[in-house]
Amino acid sequence: NSMKILIIEDNKNKMLCLKEFIAKMDLSEKVEFEEANSFTSGIRKINNKIGEIIILDMSLPTYDITHWENGGDKKPVAGKEIMKRMIHRNILIPVIIVTQFETFGENRITLDILNKEFENEFKKEWKGRIFYEGDEWKEGLEQLLREIIRKREKND
Repeated sequence: NSMKILIIEDNKNKMLCLKEFIAKMDLSEKVEFEEANSFTSGIRKINNKIGEIIILDMSLPTYDITHWENGGDKKPVAGKEIMKRMIHRNILIPVIIVTQFETFGENRITLDILNKEFENEFKKEWKGRIFYEGDEWKEGLEQLLREIIRKREKND
């Protein structure tokens, strides 16, 4: 029995660290990873219901960055837009936001303000946010993942 985790993240190094850390966690289920590197590819995979848990970066380029494509505009609150679309389509997959920024967009929205907004708007899906810094993020991420998996097992 394996569980698919979709990681939507444009920073290759952070993606690798997240995958390595989760792979090392001793989880009750085997974990498979699915990756998306931009807002657009993230939405596509979510619409195709790929992933039972989503780890989501807050700021993403519009499109995948390639040799011939610069990714378009960087969307500072892409994570929030992705969650809005999930709700709109009634896709209830648990989401953990992992971000290395304290504020977002020209309005410098803080994480705490977003936090409160998510708690109200995205109650069902949103499981929490991790500030990605040093090694401190690991403990928080592990806690949230274990919580989600426990709930899953209870509901099965």
